[in-house]
Amino acid sequence: MDLRQSTVFKLHRATSLVNRVSDEYLLARHGIHYAPFLVLLAVRIAGPSSQQKIAQALDVSRASVTQRIQQLTGRGLVDVTISTSDSRANVVTLTIPGRRLTDAAWHGLEAALDAVDHGVDDAVLRSQLDRLITNCTTALNADDS
Repeated sequence: MDLRQSTVFKLHRATSLVNRVSDEYLLARHGIHYAPFLVLLAVRIAGPSSQQKIAQALDVSRASVTQRIQQLTGRGLVDVTISTSDSRANVVTLTIPGRRLTDAAWHGLEAALDAVDHGVDDAVLRSQLDRLITNCTTALNADDS
């Protein structure tokens, strides 16, 4: 079988391309890369969040979130404080400029991605992706046993 015809390869390629389109749009119009923008978006959606919660929401390592948060703090887009309930945890909050950037960038990115998913049956794709995620999670949990 030709690897390029594999479902998993096509999914990886599609994800890579969507990430590139997103990154190029965000960088050109809002001066931010896609990866740190996802941290802003996660905090915008969930509200003030621990770094661990952000990492779980994005399914990435806590170390990568810590690195992204350092960049965002340096740009004045987030504030980081020590949690009142756990002195070992940091809580990340959007600043006003962070909220403005996130809102403007999200609306623009959503419009930019309309062309990317043109003609795609979103409901069917979401359902299939949910199935794939469940299958992967099951496989990973079976490996942990």
